[in-house]
This record gives sequence, structure tokens and C-alpha cells, in this order.
Amino acid sequence: MIAWFADIRTDIAALRASWGSVRGGWRAARKDAAQLIAHRRIMVDTQAMLPDGMRVVLRTRVRLNGDTETDILRPWLNATTSDSVAALASTHFLAVAAATGGLAAAVAMERLATRFMVAAGTAGGAGTTIWTVLTTKLALLIPTLLTMWALLVPVALAMAGVVVKLILRRRLRGMFRRGLSAPPVRS
Repeated sequence: MIAWFADIRTDIAALRASWGSVRGGWRAARKDAAQLIAHRRIMVDTQAMLPDGMRVVLRTRVRLNGDTETDILRPWLNATTSDSVAALASTHFLAVAAATGGLAAAVAMERLATRFMVAAGTAGGAGTTIWTVLTTKLALLIPTLLTMWALLVPVALAMAGVVVKLILRRRLRGMFRRGLSAPPVRS
């Protein structure tokens, strides 16, 4: 049971880190996770002002297999001070780290939602069952428990949590496998 609470704290920490990221919160985390699953890579671009306008000066591709490739625009690198390069590179790689957290956030969100459904249903059902056992005659206990909406709804919620978990897990695995079977996207 303690591991269950530790997993919840880990999931909340992953969501908080992803939602509070430099890349734009939960929408960006969801987009990054979908991009990683569908295209087998996440691409993070950072722009800077050059004499001819705004251009992408740093582009990092993080692939599903763990390979990472960063392209740097040479004219920008040659024309910029080392302090400015270091500051922009630091910001860029923080965005890369946040982008790779999108998949962990998606899994954490699925796990938290289904655990909440199961816990809420179990707590509601347990409270109703205890109250019914204490206030109903023994001969009428089973028919009463089987016909009480106050008990059936929490039980249905807990069962729905288990079913939703299985559906979401299967969907996520299917998306992941389709992403692995597709040819890699070149950019």
C-alpha cells in the first residue's frame, strides 16, 4: 500500500514538472508525447534574431531509441558572444528536457485518473456497505445491498476505473507500437 502512495507522489511530481515546463504546460506535454509516439522523435527548435530576421538557430531531435542530434546555425554561432550562446543553449536544453517529459506526464495522468476512480468508488462503496450492514436486519442484508443505488454507483465507478485503465493502456501501447513500426520521419 505504501508503494501505491509513492507512485501517486511520483506521478504528481511528473505532472507538475511537465505542466510547469518552459514549453507551455499540459498542452505542450500532450503534444510532445503524441509526437514522440507517432513520429518516433521530438523536435525542439529555438529561434534567435539574426541580421536577416528571426531564424531557428538550435534544433534538437530526440529519437525514441534515445539518439539525440542537435544542429546549430553556424553564422549565428560565429556572430554571437559566448555568454549569449551559453544562455540560449541552456534555455534550449531545458526545453528539450521538458519535451521528453511529455510521455512520462501522459502515463502519469492515465495512472492518476484511473487510480482516483478506483479509490473513489472503493471508498464510497465501503462507506455505504458499512452503514447498510449496521442499520439493516440480517435477513434483508443481501437484497438491500443488491438494490441500493448508493452502493451500486461507487462499485460501478471502481469497475469503470479498472476498465478505463485497461483501455488507455492498450491504446497507448498500440500508438507506441504503430510509431515503432512506421518508418522514421526525416527532417
